[in-house]
This record gives sequence, C-alpha cells and structure tokens, in this order.
Amino acid sequence: MLTKPDTLSSPSSLSFLVPLPKLNQRVFHVIQNNQRSSISVPSLSHVNLIRNVNCIISKQRRNEREEEVDEPKLCSNSNSLDFVRGKKLLSELSTLGIGGPCNYFVQVFNPTQLVSAIRYCCDHSIRFIIVGKGSNCLFDDSGFDGCVILNRIDYLERIEPGIYRAGSGFPFNRLGVHCCNEGFGGLEFAGGIPGTVGGAVYMNAGANGQETADTIYTVEIVTIDGRHQTLHRNDLSFGYRRSSFQEMENMAAIVAVTFQLKPSAAARERQQAYLRRRKLSQPLVERSAGSVFQNPSGLGISAGELIERAGLKGYSMGGAKVSDVHANFFINSGSATSQEMLELIDFVKARVNTTFGIQLEEEIQYVKPYHKFSSTSMAI
Repeated sequence: MLTKPDTLSSPSSLSFLVPLPKLNQRVFHVIQNNQRSSISVPSLSHVNLIRNVNCIISKQRRNEREEEVDEPKLCSNSNSLDFVRGKKLLSELSTLGIGGPCNYFVQVFNPTQLVSAIRYCCDHSIRFIIVGKGSNCLFDDSGFDGCVILNRIDYLERIEPGIYRAGSGFPFNRLGVHCCNEGFGGLEFAGGIPGTVGGAVYMNAGANGQETADTIYTVEIVTIDGRHQTLHRNDLSFGYRRSSFQEMENMAAIVAVTFQLKPSAAARERQQAYLRRRKLSQPLVERSAGSVFQNPSGLGISAGELIERAGLKGYSMGGAKVSDVHANFFINSGSATSQEMLELIDFVKARVNTTFGIQLEEEIQYVKPYHKFSSTSMAI
C-alpha cells in the first residue's frame, strides 16, 4: 500500500511549475497495480514526455531539502499546478453530495498539467484518483488519503461532417446535444448522461437501445511508459458496461475519442423525446449517482423493476433513500452519510437475492479512504 510521505505534512497549498514530464515506468507501474484510476484524459499527442518534473514547492519544503532548488519564474503558458491540502471536500465533487476531505486536491486544465500531477504523486508515493463529473462514485465520509485530480480538460473538434473528436474530459451530454443539433444520430441517448466522454467510453455507457461503442471510430490512449497509441473500433471489444480498456494493464489513460455518426433528420427530435421520458422517470432534481446497480444480463428485467417488486421503492436508511421515482436510483435526502448509503445498498442487494435469487452487481464505484485502485474501475 502506498502511503503519504511525512515530508509533505506542512504546507496547506503547494505550487510548482510544470516542465514537460517523463513518466517513470517503474514507479508508475507500482501505482497502476495498486490503485484504480478513476477517469481518462484528453489527447497528449502534442506532449513530448522526455524531461523529468522538478517540483518547486515552498520555502519550508526547500529548507528541508539538502540541495538548493532555484526559484522558478512565472510560467507564461499557465502550466503551473496548485495543490490544495486538506481543504477540498469530496462532497463537492460528487453528484451524490457525500464525502469528506481529501489530503490533496488539484485541478488540471491541459494534458501537460495532468501528466505532471500524476508524476508528482508517483514521485512522492501519494495514491491518486482522477475524477470527472463524479456522477457514478460514492466517496467516504472520512475522505480520501491521497490526491484527487479533477479533470478540467475538455475540447471538441469537428473533423468533418459527422466525425467529432473529443477530449475525454468533455461532458458527454454536451457532446450528444451538439451532434444531434447538427443533424447526426447515434448519440441521442448521451444527452441524458451526466458523465464525461472518457468515462462513457470506458464503461460503454448506454440507454434507450443505444451504446457508446456503436459510434466509436478511434480511441487514443497513453500507456504507462508514455507511448501514444490510436486504437480503431475493430481493435476493441465492448459489452454491457464493459470495454477492453478495463483489462488493459499497461494503459495509463484514454486521452481522446473520435466518433463517427450518421446523418439523421430525426436525431434532435428523438433526443428530446428521450430527455422528456428521462425527466418523468428519473429523480433529476435529487442528489444521486445515477443507476446504483447494473441490469441483470439475459433476464429481461431491470434492476429497478426487481427492487420495486421487492417492495423497496421509497425505502430509506437515515438520509439515504431508494427513490420514489426510479428504484435503481438511491438519493441523498440532504444528510446522508456514506455508511448509510452503503448499508442501504447491501440491504437492497440482500432483499433482491432473497426474494428472486438474483445477485445484483453495483455500477456505482465506492472510493474508500485508503482505496487500492485497479485498472478495472473508473469514476466518471
């Protein structure tokens, strides 16, 4: 288990300039094997991963070092990073509104910043997660003993009519709305998915008979040794909430995705119909993390229907409640704790298993304070 070094115990915020970094394969491999990275990031194709990151932190940190470090000059390309210590509440980063403080928090606005933040965590043995919209994760009330990297990198390019390239931090619902407004179909369902492009591809998000995988043309990734690869759709396999990326041990991140869509005069109208239906069938005004459980495979019945038939619609434990609108949505009524939400999840699983002999599988990701992350999970 990787632990926070004692030498980082004093400053409440850290700031350093970001040279173009090179990922240390040995150190990064340890992180990759012992952690679950939570979200992928936009393209690093223009980043030359050839130089080490020299972190300039603070006068107090410098005084503790044996060697002298020169004071950096202001960076004109806005590549400096500001690490905030112990002040950021994870409840502010999750749609559930649950979670205590993290030890370190940093926002990244471009690919260089992202890789540098990861390198900093690796060099200092700090566990980390990368969060996008936080729309499918449950943080613990104790917080997270590590660094939360908030992905604020988003861009969208129209390569040609019907072909769009998006950074993995781009909001998936915005992508869906934009494409439909331009008269292209295939991502109508995306207008109701409050995650990011990278998370949607990684989890193969879907609804209304559509899946993300149906529209993928290429996916760009960065490996743990800094190599940039472009994978075509035929190179990948997808299933229900599954993708090849969940099994790629050498993958550091999805960095960009190109979608190929077909002209459709009815795309916008169809999307509006999906959104109207979603407004009526899901608790959009409540604090939730979307679907808590995956739908059982091959049974022809959804997790929400099973929970409702088990008589648990509206059931609550403390501030955690099964939605009155959609039984597969668990809501924070305003004062829910992580423990109450976990107990409600376990209770519902047990009741459905006892009643129907069906074991539900969580779709929501629980992030423990000392969580070991693997390449098979992601918070979007």
